[in-house]
Amino acid sequence: MSNPDGFSTDDGHHNLEKEKPTVMVVDDERSVLKTTEVLLEEEGYLVKLCLTGKEAIEKLDKNINAVVLDINMPDITGLEVFEKIKAKNPYVPIIFHTGVAKKREDRRDIRRQFKPHAYVIKGSDPEQLLDTVASAVESYGNILRNVKFSEDLYRELQHSSDKLRTNMEETIQAMALTVEIRDPYTAGHQLRVADLACVIAREMDITDEQIEGIQLAGIIHDVGKIRIPSEILNKSGPLSEIELSMIQTHPQVGYDILKTIEFKWPIAKIVYQHHEKVNGSGYPLGIKGNEMLLESRILCVADVVEAMTLHRPYRPALGVDKALDEILQNKGTLYDSNVVEACLSDFRDKGFRFG
Repeated sequence: MSNPDGFSTDDGHHNLEKEKPTVMVVDDERSVLKTTEVLLEEEGYLVKLCLTGKEAIEKLDKNINAVVLDINMPDITGLEVFEKIKAKNPYVPIIFHTGVAKKREDRRDIRRQFKPHAYVIKGSDPEQLLDTVASAVESYGNILRNVKFSEDLYRELQHSSDKLRTNMEETIQAMALTVEIRDPYTAGHQLRVADLACVIAREMDITDEQIEGIQLAGIIHDVGKIRIPSEILNKSGPLSEIELSMIQTHPQVGYDILKTIEFKWPIAKIVYQHHEKVNGSGYPLGIKGNEMLLESRILCVADVVEAMTLHRPYRPALGVDKALDEILQNKGTLYDSNVVEACLSDFRDKGFRFG
């Protein structure tokens, strides 16, 4: 069990030996390596020996529980080796083991800059080195347990978050389906509006988190139509003033339904404002400009374009060109200018079409 340099490096240990902690010893003096190896093996450690700093960096692996490192070496200094080892494994404890009895101030500076586990002078009491190695190995074990606990906790929280997200999305999909069952002519309308709204938002370089909220709000933006009689929703002719006023209650109803549900995004407000206009002529609040959420301004344009492009019970499809002309002619008055420009780019430059 030796390498060409005559040091113990056998990797074919008995299974029981694999449970022993492994200590890497790095020193350019063979006598120091051999003495330290014997000392540590008698205490039950597996020992990996390295004559150079370069060799230590190459041989470092996850099975090393502690490193005993000389500072003064010919190829790479121990301080450089320290930094490279920490770059590969920031948790492994490193003990500076040096024959140079530096001044107390110098040792203090090294401790402050590099934060080794300990600083042991060669030739001092062997028990000091053994005690230091033992505390380093124990410290490393505690760190690994804490890291594993943190990783397990993160995975558990992520799983819970994913589960909550799935439940929330399933609830939203169920609410959307309830609307569409009562209003078959707009089946798929909410999903198409959500898709276009997300495309517009991406064109505007809006954050992924905001886009996620826009998508969910788009999927249920007409949930308030649950309270509107089916005969009005499915009416094939023009709506009377009374019927139109009932239709116009759906943003308020949607807001009332959604405001008690805790979402990560302002879903209820987005739905509440999706029929508002930038000049204040929309409903139900009559707010204007930046009083509207950006998400609502995006949803408003997507809703108008989808509604005009496709068939409705009370009129045939007008087509995408008519829809784009509508938002272009009313850019800056009814519809947010930046949203309109993004929408036009999506259709005319990027080739967007409803699926």
